[in-house]
Amino acid sequence: MERIRYQAYTEYFESLDRFTSYRKKLNDYINNNQKKFLPEFNEIKEKAGKGDVVCMDVLAYYYKTGVVGLLPENYNRYLKWEILSAARGNELAIEKLQFLLVYAYSQIIQCEDYNVIVYKNDINDSNVIHVVGKAICKMLVKEMNLFPAELAKEKDEKAPYTREAFILFRKTIDEIIPKTINYLKS
Repeated sequence: MERIRYQAYTEYFESLDRFTSYRKKLNDYINNNQKKFLPEFNEIKEKAGKGDVVCMDVLAYYYKTGVVGLLPENYNRYLKWEILSAARGNELAIEKLQFLLVYAYSQIIQCEDYNVIVYKNDINDSNVIHVVGKAICKMLVKEMNLFPAELAKEKDEKAPYTREAFILFRKTIDEIIPKTINYLKS
């Protein structure tokens, strides 16, 4: 069986253009024809389950706050889809997650082997956020046992942000920092 190969990165502006197009269409349905929102959203979810990184990012966007009367807010699902998208190289998703991952970035950049990491990963000032961010998210996907096909099948339910969920997420980040450093050094 042939292994599926994904492109290393989906460039920022390509991701932004597709994300904006999906968001415009879905927002138009929310404002003008709500019956069409869920069928379109479920189509996007199906594409995300098959690996479309921009569709993953779109799902994350809508799960973050939900859509009143149409889609429940689900903070954990927002994080999972955004992390999956970033782990698969969506530069827009990587940048969106920076504020949540800043501690991990700083620990990796300040580690004693950072020069080795820079050399082995061709890191420079223009790509450090994307290379390190993608690696962090890859380790999060592995640690959190995330699979797009399974996540796409989950029933939508309300699960707003809680301090406890964020603390658990933060602990997971702490656990993957040394793993990410080892991954980047290998």
